[in-house]
Amino acid sequence: MNIGRLARNITAGYAGAAVNGLMLLVLTPMVIRHLGAVDYGLWVMATALGSYFGFLNAGSGAAGVRSVAAHVDAGRPDQANRELGSIFRIYLLVGIVACAGLIFLSFTALERFHVAPERQGSVRMLLILIALNFLISFPFGVTRSVLAGLHCFGLMNAIEVSTALFRLVATAALLSLGFGVVSLGVVQLIASISGHLARWMTIRRIAPGIQFTGGSAYRGLDKGASRFSVLSFSYESVRTLFENANLLILGILAGPQIVAVFAAGATLASLVLKGLQPISGVLFPLASRVDTEGGGAGAARMLEVATRVNLALAMPLATLLLVDGGAILRHWAGAGFIEGLPALRFLTLASLVGAASLTATTLLFGAGRVSELLKAESLRYGLNLVLVVAGYRLFSVAGAAVGTLIATLGVDLLLILRRGCAWAGVPSSDFLLRSVAAPLGAGLPVVLVMWLWKSWVPDPTLPILAARGAACLAGFALVYLVSGTFREERRLVGRAWAEVTR
Repeated sequence: MNIGRLARNITAGYAGAAVNGLMLLVLTPMVIRHLGAVDYGLWVMATALGSYFGFLNAGSGAAGVRSVAAHVDAGRPDQANRELGSIFRIYLLVGIVACAGLIFLSFTALERFHVAPERQGSVRMLLILIALNFLISFPFGVTRSVLAGLHCFGLMNAIEVSTALFRLVATAALLSLGFGVVSLGVVQLIASISGHLARWMTIRRIAPGIQFTGGSAYRGLDKGASRFSVLSFSYESVRTLFENANLLILGILAGPQIVAVFAAGATLASLVLKGLQPISGVLFPLASRVDTEGGGAGAARMLEVATRVNLALAMPLATLLLVDGGAILRHWAGAGFIEGLPALRFLTLASLVGAASLTATTLLFGAGRVSELLKAESLRYGLNLVLVVAGYRLFSVAGAAVGTLIATLGVDLLLILRRGCAWAGVPSSDFLLRSVAAPLGAGLPVVLVMWLWKSWVPDPTLPILAARGAACLAGFALVYLVSGTFREERRLVGRAWAEVTR
């Protein structure tokens, strides 16, 4: 793939990520304002519970992208169809199981999460709507994989933006009319169906040879696709469990009110990694192709350059959250959520560690080294469970967040980065120095200036907060322009801009 096309794909990804991030920032205070902290906590807890069954869909996306990227460009569309048909059938069955399981849980387990009797009916209906979404999203999630495997990121993100805007407008309208938490589930289901339908129609137009069910001549299961699906399912499921474990643990230990406080901080911290997803989405099919060609210098360059880029993009937002997290929480969610500031700061640090290891994770996944990632993620999940429970009992919400930070530090730095360096043929000590320590060190002066400004004006108004944000971005931009750490990245950006605009 030429660098112009790569730049266009990443740009399209960021357009979609920007809209989704904006929707998250707008929707959360809107839901809190209209429903209150308790119902917001119930919504977060219900979606987290749904995600614990949604993990059964894990792996279908990666398996579909890998199948299309590996076979369509190589002139083997029939093999791609065979593998897609296998994936579709596997996850249709899994979707039925997940739907039935979540509906059963909605009638049997709400008391364990401290849901008051008068609210159990609405939470149960919300869980049933999420369960119905599984029946559609599990098998038809392959539509997103096909567009990514064909490198049609512009079309894919245009659909994502459209459905995100629909969710925003519909949610705002229903909440303003007085509808409750169930309306959020209705909007989510309708948006999901619309997105899958739009992607299916798009694929029928641009790639009519793609058959989601394998075509009329093939009704079985492809061994290769099934094996990769099982491995990627195992890995993605553990990741999903890890990402939602804290909310469910706190729901059991403390109830919806504490979940709401923790979730507000966790939502803001999650933006650090969400902003890097467009790059990961483009790198995944590239890693599959590079691995089939034997890796070499291309693998090493992708690992080092993309890691520095991820850290460069993550540091400005992470700095703002660390320095002005309290003011951001107060203006965004309300003064009652300031209690979540320690969680926000520790989870932001965990996200920054995740940004350092994200490229290694993506390349290993795309190259099919899923078993190595599965071992690392299982260890992270186990450590997180133990440390979050112990941390909450000792230090409340802050302790739970510290537990996640420790688990992330240990697994990402000691396992994932080392495995990624071994695959790319890069000495891990050199990589940590050039691509992790150097970007962090280059941005340290900006962080110190922001903390100094914070000491002068500890409780900023919105205009001052906006000025700090602009100054932080300008400071990091200056660092990236003058620092030798980002010399190669500046050349690549210049080439990409020239090719995109010519």
